[in-house]
Amino acid sequence: MTRHTSLRLQSFPPHLQRAAMLMHHHTLLSSPPNCPLSTQGRIQSALEILRQAAEYALQTDSDRWEFAVEMEELRAAGLNTSDFRWLQRQGLVEHRKEITREEEDRRSFISVGELCFPPGTCFVLAGNFLEGPLMAGDGLEHHVNCGVSPQLQSAAAAPVWRNDIRALIFRGRIVKRFRWPAVNQEAILNAFEEDGWPERIDDPIPPQIGQEPKRRLADTIKCLNRKHMHHLLHFRGDGTGAGVIWEPSGI
Repeated sequence: MTRHTSLRLQSFPPHLQRAAMLMHHHTLLSSPPNCPLSTQGRIQSALEILRQAAEYALQTDSDRWEFAVEMEELRAAGLNTSDFRWLQRQGLVEHRKEITREEEDRRSFISVGELCFPPGTCFVLAGNFLEGPLMAGDGLEHHVNCGVSPQLQSAAAAPVWRNDIRALIFRGRIVKRFRWPAVNQEAILNAFEEDGWPERIDDPIPPQIGQEPKRRLADTIKCLNRKHMHHLLHFRGDGTGAGVIWEPSGI
């Protein structure tokens, strides 16, 4: 951590200083504690969304509930109601029901039952999780590493294409969501998902009479790179006109 960063941190309350210190470590929530291996990927994605929200609250000197994450966004990242209950019982999250009116400048919430998640439920990282030993950066890997294999860790770092909700997700964020059918783009995403997101795939778009395959693939790749909600992914051709490559494009 640089001297300039240290001076900036001194202007924040102690618990925010600890939060900022954690964000300078690159092992942030790499694996949720004691998580079942079958759910590790989606739990990790959800915690990453919540971590980013906490970081935004830190950067803007805001109350963490001003950046509470809506339940719908976490469901889009793959979580189900049982996952919410597990996170709650693990002490990793807190949740409340939002009752903010349109004319209000600040968000308002009411408490609900521990395992009750009505419409309007929002989540934040738990206060004791933010302010406890994890936020000091000491023994972080010991606390959050649940023995996930390198293969599973690598898989969790790959994008996810949720065909059921037509959403492309990477690093816990929705990169792109389709409101209307996009047959060629979705064909590419389906192929990547089915193959486990290798670096490259062959052109999966079925041939069409009167369409030149290389031009059609190039146009589809351009469309795939448009209208991203978060600019974390980039698609490109492989140089032969017959394949597609994906790569991270930001943090």
